[in-house]
Amino acid sequence: MCLNFNYLSIGKSFLIVILLAFISASCLKNPGSGGTGKGSSLPNITGPSGEVLIVMDNNLRKSESGSVLLEELEKEYPALPQPEPLFDVIHIPSGAFDDLFKMHRSIVIVDVSSTHKSPEMLISENNWAKPQIVIRLFASDPESMNKLISENKEKLSRTLLQYDRKRLGEVYASTKDVTTKALMSKFGVDISIPRGYNIDINTDEFASLSIETSETSQVIFIYRYPYFDKNDFTTERLIAKRNEFLKKYTVGSRAGSHMTTATIFPPMAFDMKLFGRDFVELRGLWELNKGYMGGPFLSHSTLDTIQNKIVTVEAYVYYPNNKKRSLMRQMEAIVYSFKLL
Repeated sequence: MCLNFNYLSIGKSFLIVILLAFISASCLKNPGSGGTGKGSSLPNITGPSGEVLIVMDNNLRKSESGSVLLEELEKEYPALPQPEPLFDVIHIPSGAFDDLFKMHRSIVIVDVSSTHKSPEMLISENNWAKPQIVIRLFASDPESMNKLISENKEKLSRTLLQYDRKRLGEVYASTKDVTTKALMSKFGVDISIPRGYNIDINTDEFASLSIETSETSQVIFIYRYPYFDKNDFTTERLIAKRNEFLKKYTVGSRAGSHMTTATIFPPMAFDMKLFGRDFVELRGLWELNKGYMGGPFLSHSTLDTIQNKIVTVEAYVYYPNNKKRSLMRQMEAIVYSFKLL
């Protein structure tokens, strides 16, 4: 079941876009070499998005180091209506790490050996496949490894998340829909929106783009409004303006129904800097006023100093009774590509 808002229409299949963008496999000259891939031909990665391969001996996996690492990678993905882990983790011992596993998209290798002089975390790309990230954790003893993981666990998970987002962002940038160029120019933004999205609403202050299947809805909002003072970037005011636009433009099929921000789990707000500019990120849940629909949303807001307006790019997912992490990761890649022209 897809959303029944008046402005939504059926789009093209998003899955086809992604599959076509990734089909560029080539032959691997020496899959066991462990080279960087520079100047050589590498195959495409294997494994679904959001999956991480942990290469770690069983005794280490059962130790405190293994527990801390798994706890970090399997913690809850933020602001989803049903709990889902940050990553799906696959564990294999070092002896099983053959050429087939080396094709995986995201690999974390944990190695404790007396040959390592000091604890170290090394990050490399495209070792055996592309686009691939490999994180190596080295230490001379279990105690040193535990300290290394405990001190770098957030950096490790953040690096894996950013790399997944980067992969998708590059695909979307290469399949950017030229029909949205005039719309984005009007709002003074550049966003990597892939082909297949329909423009459903296009006013001077608010635009909506959507892509739907028989089961899912993925929607992007772009809106702007005058900036008065720094308090406009407080969580309360950002949510108030969000609800104002949603009430005006997301009218449901029932009288008086419209989208709004769910209050049962208040949105989380984060200050961040992207492309040299300050943004406020909101992550939360939306719901249908006078209805029974809902799901997760993500928004980025920044100040257009030329126009003296706050510009917001937002994305949400509707996929009732199903896991939404994968769809939200797709929307994240789009929102994180948001730049002011």
